Amino acid sequence: MKRSVQFFKQKAHEFRWALLSGILVGTTYIPFPPWALLFCYVPLWLSAVQDEKASWKKHFATGWVTQFVLTLIGFHWIAYVAKVFGNLPIVVSGLALLLFCMFMHLYIPAALALGMYFKKRFQLSATAAFVTIALLHSLLERTWPVIFDWNLGYTFLWAKLPAYHLADVIGIFGLSAIALLYNAAIASVIWNKRTLKTKSLVVIAFSFILLQVGGYFWGQQWTETDRTVQVSVIQANIGNADKVMAEKGRGSLDFIVQKFIDLTKKAAEKFPEADIFVWPETAFPYYLNDHFLNRRWPQMLANGFDGYHQALLAGGYSRAPEREGSSYNALFLTSLKGNNLDKPYHKTHLLMFGEYLPLSETFPKLLEWLPFISNFGRGTGPQVLKWNFNGEPVQWGAQICYEGLYPEFTRKLSQLGADVLVNVTNDSWFGVPFEPRQHLYMTLARAIEVRRPLVRSTNTGISSAILASGQVLQQSPTHQEWVGVFDIAYKKNAPQTIYTRWGHYDWILLLLVIVMTLFLGASRANSRRS
Repeated sequence: MKRSVQFFKQKAHEFRWALLSGILVGTTYIPFPPWALLFCYVPLWLSAVQDEKASWKKHFATGWVTQFVLTLIGFHWIAYVAKVFGNLPIVVSGLALLLFCMFMHLYIPAALALGMYFKKRFQLSATAAFVTIALLHSLLERTWPVIFDWNLGYTFLWAKLPAYHLADVIGIFGLSAIALLYNAAIASVIWNKRTLKTKSLVVIAFSFILLQVGGYFWGQQWTETDRTVQVSVIQANIGNADKVMAEKGRGSLDFIVQKFIDLTKKAAEKFPEADIFVWPETAFPYYLNDHFLNRRWPQMLANGFDGYHQALLAGGYSRAPEREGSSYNALFLTSLKGNNLDKPYHKTHLLMFGEYLPLSETFPKLLEWLPFISNFGRGTGPQVLKWNFNGEPVQWGAQICYEGLYPEFTRKLSQLGADVLVNVTNDSWFGVPFEPRQHLYMTLARAIEVRRPLVRSTNTGISSAILASGQVLQQSPTHQEWVGVFDIAYKKNAPQTIYTRWGHYDWILLLLVIVMTLFLGASRANSRRS
């Protein structure tokens, strides 16, 4: 026992700076205030440069400790999901979390190990090494295969730091690169002890303030609008047990349909100005295609809204007329009678093990062995839903759940002509307060990148909306029934942003800086030898 305690004490001391960075990053991301945004990686990078003679394996291990700790803090809700969604025992859920933490963010140690290799190989100065590590981190976090992308850029919007407006130029990943470069600058100031630290830190602070001022004025150009639509969001707070039973056709369908009808009527009375209602992901627990309108639950919908004229955007299920082939997780644009006003959108990015079974297309036998795993069909890609409103079409850019986390998906919606983005989600499996807030702001950020308003409707919260100007509107409570209305002002045929047109073009600049840094380092090393 004493040996074990001594071993852990030794390792804790050996990796103390990596542990500190993990804590700083983990407590800087949503829902925490970004208090360490500009220096969270500094302890990790300083310790690596201090121990520059260590092997790449040692540097990788040090970075791995950081990524493990930050993942454990920021994404501990994975254990809750595994328990509630996967019906796994608490011990197994805990093991699933640990496995997730071990492999989720390996680009962090990879960037550190590669950066330190370059430092030794090209004899880089400490400052050049910090910049190289930061840029490698930025490039790898964009390309590393992960379940969902997150980065420090989202914290700008979460904290209302005006630099978030620059996301329509460089994207959220570009903002993350800026944050990482500030970490490199502060690490350099601390390392170069002979320079005037106070003066250097004042320059860094002043540049950060200028970044916010520039972001504020840049965002002002997106305040002009010429159209408005009143959108009412329905948050029914359907429990997980009822949703599972409904999805399996074993009950609760009448209860769920009636609850949404009642809440929508309540919203119509409370907000008579509402033009369209939005129900969350899989809110309607049956097929909502036109060829199913004579069935029991679509008929409940039609009869329940007799005399209502508004339109409805509703998450539901879709299937071909022959009832053959796959079912789809879909978003429908219908009248309140259930008549489809456009072709439904079928979800493209499916949740592994929740909506499809990996390798089941190659090995269909897996579906027989694991029948409790849903196996939805996959949509064909981004799609806009056209609604005739006041004599002209309003084009809704459809997102279902975590499709809102994919920047390229929303870029395509904007290129297809979306006027307003609509995201329908069910976050009931994730607990509170971390994931609902993380998911909310990571989704809202897409509106800034493409400068289109976004409406978000969830089953259990957080439902909200954001305008193209970056103004975040009312947010619903979590795990409560709620109805609200949003005045969604937008500009018809709004211009495409630089980011929409070009995407993450800044990777070229980042790569060029790395190459130039290595070249200059090698040149200085050669001159010293000669």
